[in-house]
Amino acid sequence: MKHLLLIFSLIALHLPADESKHRIIGLSEPSREQDLREQVKTMPGVEVATLNFDTAEVTLHYDPAKLMPSYNPKHPPKTEAITRRLEELLRVASNGTFTLVPLSTLPSDKLQKLEIQCGLLDCLGCRYGAYITIAKLDGVERATVNENALLTAWIDPAKTNREALEAALKKGRVELKTP
Repeated sequence: MKHLLLIFSLIALHLPADESKHRIIGLSEPSREQDLREQVKTMPGVEVATLNFDTAEVTLHYDPAKLMPSYNPKHPPKTEAITRRLEELLRVASNGTFTLVPLSTLPSDKLQKLEIQCGLLDCLGCRYGAYITIAKLDGVERATVNENALLTAWIDPAKTNREALEAALKKGRVELKTP
């Protein structure tokens, strides 16, 4: 029996495994970190290696043989195929509340921080709705919204601005408080 355990342990050491790092949309507030971890646990052969709320980045550790149904070690899948599969599994597991996107190419010191005070956002769903309204806009690198309805966005100023974010929020029927 001990020999079988040793053999299985040695085989497990040689199983293919890899990691990929992504920016993630859906981390609207710190409590969503645990939600993400729980959703990833339902994805076969995938686990969270690292998660950084402040940068909205996640590193996923995965076993390609479990991740890809037609995995062939002689012809490993391309990075794009693995990313698509991870995106698909996460979208299904989270009912679309988490999305993987490419890492930011803009250094953090080039991002502009904007704060927009919203009206009443008294529940997690309301805050998530305001967050998602701007989180997917071109030029928004990351965003958060807190329990005081303060929406914070880090943007690429060459692609978007405060006026565009406020217009999107108004279109999404999010009340804005004027200073």
